[in-house]
Amino acid sequence: MDKRAAVRVPVRVRAKCRVDGLVIDGLVEDLSKSGLFLRVAKSLGESDMVEISLDLPGEETLLLSAKVVRVQTEPRSGMGLRLVGEPDQSRRSLANFIMRQHATSR
Repeated sequence: MDKRAAVRVPVRVRAKCRVDGLVIDGLVEDLSKSGLFLRVAKSLGESDMVEISLDLPGEETLLLSAKVVRVQTEPRSGMGLRLVGEPDQSRRSLANFIMRQHATSR
């Protein structure tokens, strides 16, 4: 049983993860208002703080702050990221996108 409090929707969205001058391109596979899973070739360490540039269809590029909470290497590498910081316009746009995706998948 899924213990997540937030609705999670499957997506295939390009994103860039930035930390200490390093930029890692990835693909977001699922998304919620509290976090996301980013498939990447090179993972960071747990607890690293990152900035995510997320290109959602129908939205301007969203800039979000996140913390690496899980690193996965098998079967494919990626990172679970929890969004941090106070909700701002980007977080509101993200929540609206998720609700639209959730409504169309029902």
